[in-house]
Amino acid sequence: MKNAIVKFRSLFLMIALAGLFACEGPEGPMGPAGQKGDTGPAGPAGPTGQTGQAGKDGNANVTVISLLGEDVTWLEGEYLRRPASFYSLEDEAVNEDIIDHGIVLGYCNILGNWYVMPLTWEDEDGGERQYVLHTYSLNTITLFAYQTSGFMELDADVFLEYRFMLITDNTVLGKKGLSAKDNILMKLKDDGVDINNYNEVADYFGLN
Repeated sequence: MKNAIVKFRSLFLMIALAGLFACEGPEGPMGPAGQKGDTGPAGPAGPTGQTGQAGKDGNANVTVISLLGEDVTWLEGEYLRRPASFYSLEDEAVNEDIIDHGIVLGYCNILGNWYVMPLTWEDEDGGERQYVLHTYSLNTITLFAYQTSGFMELDADVFLEYRFMLITDNTVLGKKGLSAKDNILMKLKDDGVDINNYNEVADYFGLN
């Protein structure tokens, strides 16, 4: 009788398992994704990296204005009460920052060579002296040309181009008592830059 009960229980368990597998249908489609969980707490900060090398000192802000000799139309006027030819170039780059904190260096290209202004030279016999220079004011650069005997117009075939280098850096405090112009010139001199050499100045400011 005991063996019959054991067999009956075994048979009943097998029938139950068979019924369980027989009732299981095919796998249904995947349900929709659940909502994204909350972001976990941030992990600990990593070790501090090595300090990089110090960068080079920045230069002043520089703008270059070019004027071709063929675009200059000379007018009669005066410079310091002396008869002189002049030409005025209007440009908004000559702003209040340049006036208050900067300088305008002028250069002229004579037959392919650059010369700083003011430029002075004499005839071979010394009887005549010529001058070429520039001044600047808000929004304006003015060229002047004159000679001992009066007016002088510069030949565009000889004076090929004029360039004006506008330099400013109002974030740098110079020596007390010196103007912004003098401080910029002193900085260039201290750095070994010859302002009479256009290419040297242009190289210093990374313009070439």
